[in-house]
Amino acid sequence: MFGYVLPRKDLLSAQAQKRYRAAYCGLCRSLKEHYGFRARFLVNYDMTFLCFVLTDGKRETVRCSCPARPFCKRDCLADGGELTFAADLTVLLSVWKLRDAARDGSFFRALAAKAAQRLYRRAYRKAQQRQPEADAVFAEQLARLQALEDAHCASIDRTADAFAALLRVCASYQEDKNARRATELLLYHVGRFLYLTDALEDLPKDNRSGSYNPLRYRYELQKGRLSEQDKQQFLDTVDASISIAASALELLPASDDEEIRRNIIYYGLPAVLHSVADGTFRKKKRGKQHERPV
Repeated sequence: MFGYVLPRKDLLSAQAQKRYRAAYCGLCRSLKEHYGFRARFLVNYDMTFLCFVLTDGKRETVRCSCPARPFCKRDCLADGGELTFAADLTVLLSVWKLRDAARDGSFFRALAAKAAQRLYRRAYRKAQQRQPEADAVFAEQLARLQALEDAHCASIDRTADAFAALLRVCASYQEDKNARRATELLLYHVGRFLYLTDALEDLPKDNRSGSYNPLRYRYELQKGRLSEQDKQQFLDTVDASISIAASALELLPASDDEEIRRNIIYYGLPAVLHSVADGTFRKKKRGKQHERPV
């Protein structure tokens, strides 16, 4: 995925930091158990957040081996079904993202994406069988997004909506009707945040290569970048999505991992957005961005 849905680690308690690492490692372990060793490379922060959205925070941790540290044991969140679901969607979304890169990327990037698709072909087929409805939604919304891109759509709302609808389907794990609605709203606006933040970070590169980026068509660029006025207007609309996501979070059932969920939405997302806007996101150590709460 994108790697933008991050906690502010400097604002997390030591226990919460340990819990977050356990969830990340638990998702990695679930990917390996269900899809083989190479699926571990698909683990990402964005889907780790999904684990915290779907769980009640009462899962215990277990000691597991880590291939990155073969002589050490790591705490991994025990799987009550949520990690398996997140692993299924991680495979599906990762393969669809590779397909997009193979279609729209530069020659070498497209070549690498096609090779990676072949590596994960079997994993994708298995995930597709396990989550056929989610895969169908991904296919439909990405086809819609591709059509908008081909038409050089200048509406950031229409393109962001097509992508945000992808994450909304991840709420299908929730059985309670009210919890599902709140989760859909939360994930939709996190998805909107992801798409628009990625567009902002990729804008200089896309402007040089001529690749589609909704910001290229929505705004008059100055030397390949947004003017300060346009940037502020853009940041305001993304901040609005973060605020709605925060409101939706408060409607979810209580969780023992509330500190982590709130940290990511109230502190992590705004910090990432504004560090991307400043051009410093990739230069900073993740989790140490300047504080910009909702």
